[in-house]
Amino acid sequence: MLLQTTVNSNQIALFIVIPAILWLILILIALYHISRNREMAFSVKALWFIIIIMAPFLGSIIYLIWGKNRKF
Repeated sequence: MLLQTTVNSNQIALFIVIPAILWLILILIALYHISRNREMAFSVKALWFIIIIMAPFLGSIIYLIWGKNRKF
């Protein structure tokens, strides 16, 4: 006998919308921090912007963990 569960469309939306919002917040935090960092050269800022735009999730995480506190 198979168990049949009903999945409401609101539940599906929660599994899609909430991670998407968190992902967007992560990207915006990284971009905001890059734009406000006065110690970082323009060329390094441009490179980080390109990395985050090309690979948003991975680029944001790498920047916030590794690149945020480094001197370039």
